[in-house]
Amino acid sequence: MNQLKKNTRTLIAVGLLSLVSSAIRAQLNLPEPSPSTTIHQKIGFTDVTLRYSRPGVKGRIIFGGLVPFGKLWRTGASDATIITFSDSMRVAGTWVPKGAYSLFTIPEDQHWTVILNTFVEGHGTEGYSEKNDLLRLRVKPQPSTRFYESFTIEVQDLTRNNGCIYLHWANTSLAIPLESTADRRITAEILDRINVKKEDRPGLYYQAALYYFDNEKDTKQALSWATKAVQLKPAFNYLHLQAKLLARHGDYKAAVVAAKQSAEMAKAEKIIDYVIINNQFIAEWEKKQ
Repeated sequence: MNQLKKNTRTLIAVGLLSLVSSAIRAQLNLPEPSPSTTIHQKIGFTDVTLRYSRPGVKGRIIFGGLVPFGKLWRTGASDATIITFSDSMRVAGTWVPKGAYSLFTIPEDQHWTVILNTFVEGHGTEGYSEKNDLLRLRVKPQPSTRFYESFTIEVQDLTRNNGCIYLHWANTSLAIPLESTADRRITAEILDRINVKKEDRPGLYYQAALYYFDNEKDTKQALSWATKAVQLKPAFNYLHLQAKLLARHGDYKAAVVAAKQSAEMAKAEKIIDYVIINNQFIAEWEKKQ
């Protein structure tokens, strides 16, 4: 009798294992319903990395529906969205140390709260605590330029120093401006090489003046550097920059003289683009004298 019971139990166990095995084999290999993705973007000298999952609209009402107003949202699906900065970064005007942060939001109809939190091991909002918030921002949502079926994070509007994170889903978009330390580092290097190390090279003076011109920094200082570059090496591109800085400084008469010299040198070297733009500036500035 004991042997019969033992054999029966064995047959039942084998049968259950067979059923489980059949069930496993019957499961389909399907893609993630909310695909995960990672994006990398350099802003200035800083690497910005975003890791998140992308749920779809699937005919649902998103904000005020699937994502309730006034509730903490993981800003994606599955695990919490993680943003990493390789260097300190100004986020909407506030400096954030380098490191990894979870990105949460609290959507509302008229404004959102954007949160950077130091806890990065959570699934969804699990483990979130307000005491770990590093930063909270109020950001106004805007209608998106197109319909986004999948939740999308982009880093766009890049300059040497700045960029912007955009959150898009359905018909809603949110912009979070970023500023890197690039301007501080570049400016510090310029001043160190010119004022401390006393590097007396025309190319350095030109690059320094061009950086100040492009970033609308101290015009007087930029003009001084551009003039020094021209004195050391009167190249057509150096003269062209000097002309633009003179015009920005309001000295249109001197700007025309420098632009004419630049145009003549560019013509001799068959750099037609500089000839054309110099002549355009000359016509414009002569009217302002």
